[in-house]
Amino acid sequence: MIRGTTPTFKFKVNSESVDFTKADNVYVTFSQGTTSLTKMGGELTLLPNEVDVYLTQEETLGFATSCVDVQINWTYDTNKRASTQIASVNIGRNLINEVLS
Repeated sequence: MIRGTTPTFKFKVNSESVDFTKADNVYVTFSQGTTSLTKMGGELTLLPNEVDVYLTQEETLGFATSCVDVQINWTYDTNKRASTQIASVNIGRNLINEVLS
């Protein structure tokens, strides 16, 4: 991901037992140091074993150039909770560090 861009991440879980469309709640959290961003509800596109999430220019500019950790958490069947392993995404720099219109 490059700072200041608008990426759409497509996270796939390789498990037959996961169906995000049947989950009660799904959360995708990006974390870097003291900066944390969680997307949920209508901010996500849910498929049976995939979660798609879009980030805005402002959101990607909120992260420093290095890497950001990302994890999916979800609840199902009355207060059961599951999560993925934490993954890392490299963040590249941009020569224009402001929102463009």
